[in-house]
Amino acid sequence: MTTLVRTFQNNRLIYAALWLMIIGLLILAPAEATLGNVVKIVYAHGAAERVATYAYVSAGGLGVAALLLKRDALVRWTQAFTEAALVFWFAQIVISLPAQLLAWGGITLSEPRVAGALWILGLTTLVYLTARWIGEAGWMALAAIANTIILVIVLRGAINILHPFDPILGSNSLAIKGFYAAIVLTMGLLALQLVRDRVRIGKESYG
Repeated sequence: MTTLVRTFQNNRLIYAALWLMIIGLLILAPAEATLGNVVKIVYAHGAAERVATYAYVSAGGLGVAALLLKRDALVRWTQAFTEAALVFWFAQIVISLPAQLLAWGGITLSEPRVAGALWILGLTTLVYLTARWIGEAGWMALAAIANTIILVIVLRGAINILHPFDPILGSNSLAIKGFYAAIVLTMGLLALQLVRDRVRIGKESYG
C-alpha cells in the first residue's frame, strides 16, 4: 500500500486545517463531572471509533455494489473506504490507551470492548492484506463485505463491563453532545479527504 505519508502530502493544508479544528474542538470541549478533562480523550476515541465504523459499513456496501455492477471505480472506492476504516480503527485503539490508564488505572485486555477492538483490527487487517496480495478486484470487494460482517459480529458480542454504554450521547449536557457531534463531523471530513486521496492514488490499481 502506498504510504499514508504520500497520501497526506497531496493536500497538506486541508489535512492541517482539519487537524487544527479537531484539536481546537477538544481544547474548547467541556469537561465532565466524573471524568473531568479525561473525557476529552474519550471524545476523540469515540469519534474515531464512530468514523471507522461508518467507513467499514460504507466499504461493505460499496463492495456489494462493485460485485453486482462490475465497475473498477467502485472497487477503488471500496478499497479506499476500507483503508480509512483501518486507519481510524487503529487510531481509536491508540487514543483509548491513555483513557484506560487515567479512568480505569490500567489497560484492561479482559474488558470485552477492548479485546473486541483488537480482534476487529487484527482480523480486518488480515482480510484486507490477503485481498491486496491476491490483487483482484473481486477479492477486494469480498474483503470489504467480510470486514463489515466481522465488525458487526464482534461488536454485538462485546458486552460492557468497565466500558460505559454511551457516556457522551447518554449525557444530559447539550454542550457535551454538541462538541462531540462537531468532533465526529470534523473527523468524518478528515476520513473523507483520506478516502478521496486514496482513490486518486489507486486509480491504476485495478484495470
